[in-house]
Amino acid sequence: MEHDDTTISAQFLGSGVSLISRDPLLGSFELVSSTGATIEVSLDRPSAEALLSALVQFLSQGQAAEFDDGM
Repeated sequence: MEHDDTTISAQFLGSGVSLISRDPLLGSFELVSSTGATIEVSLDRPSAEALLSALVQFLSQGQAAEFDDGM
């Protein structure tokens, strides 16, 4: 099987996370790709915590830039 190294961009449209199970905690959310395809992202507690941590780090970069601009 050959690997396709094409990068496909995707966008989160803010639809929220669908709860699949409370115990164990499982959910999913959707992204829409640049080709129009829907990508379902599955989450469990560890992956949700990792994503949250990455997003907090990302947002803190924006806050640092806002403070540097005198805001």
